[in-house]
Formats: sequence, C-alpha cells, structure tokens
Amino acid sequence: MSLDDDEARNSEGWFLVAADHPELGRLYWRYFDESSVNAPDYYGITDNARLASWVLPEWKTSDVYAEDYSDLSSSTARYFMHELFNSERLGSDYLESFDWDTEQLHIELSGELAVLQGGSGQSEEDFVAWIKSATWFDTPVSAESTIMRLKNRAIRRTFG
Repeated sequence: MSLDDDEARNSEGWFLVAADHPELGRLYWRYFDESSVNAPDYYGITDNARLASWVLPEWKTSDVYAEDYSDLSSSTARYFMHELFNSERLGSDYLESFDWDTEQLHIELSGELAVLQGGSGQSEEDFVAWIKSATWFDTPVSAESTIMRLKNRAIRRTFG
C-alpha cells in the first residue's frame, strides 16, 4: 500500500532498526524497494532517523509486509545484512575484490557507507566489521520521523 502525499501515516507500532556507534552515534537501516522503476533495491545505513526504514516488531518471528516503498518486510529485514554486504548486487555501496598477487581481500565503500566510514575514524575494514558485529535493536519511530518522511515522500514524487 502506497500512501498519497497528503495522507498522514500513523507511526504507532512501527520501529527502526538501530545500533549505537562510538563516534557516529545512532545509526539506522535504510532500504528502498525500487522495483516500480525497474532498478535494484537499495540497502544502506544512515545516521538520520528521518531517512530510516520502518519495520513492524514481529519481523523476527513472523511474516510482516511492507506498506510503503521504504518499509522493511520480514524477509527483507532478515536478509538485510547479507544484501548490504553483497558486492555482486547492482548498486551496492560495498565492493570487495581479491588481489591474487598479495592474496588479500580489499574492501571499497561508496555512497552513504563511505561518508559514514569517513566520519567514524575507522578503516573501511574496521567499519564493516563493526556494522556486522554491532548489536542492532528495534527502537520506536518518533513523531518527527513521521512528519519528515511524509515531506520526503512528497519531494521524491515531485522530482522523481
């Protein structure tokens, strides 16, 4: 179900998936279903709660479905980390390559992952290791996030 720009969305019962980074503060999962424009889905991390994806709390134990293009269904949420670090996924902000001469794996970040890594004080490898090992938890969606999400949706529909 996609909401019209002027419809208010009730955030009650919705959560964000978050973790607390020692330098960057609270980080959130960010997802976009881009199937309606025949593009690859986006998986990322953001420090902006207004851009974070919403998920229902039952996502870990039962099947829940997305209500908007940036919501997480239970299946999308369960595979989020795998897809975030899938270097073969088109449009991924994570790339890994193996150097056969040095026999080392190299990691390259782009987009929002690179921006966050740059502010973290960590190497790319250490930042990725932190994301993979962090304790991710559900936190309720705030009223401010709801208002800004409606504004962002209106801007996205206006400018594509």
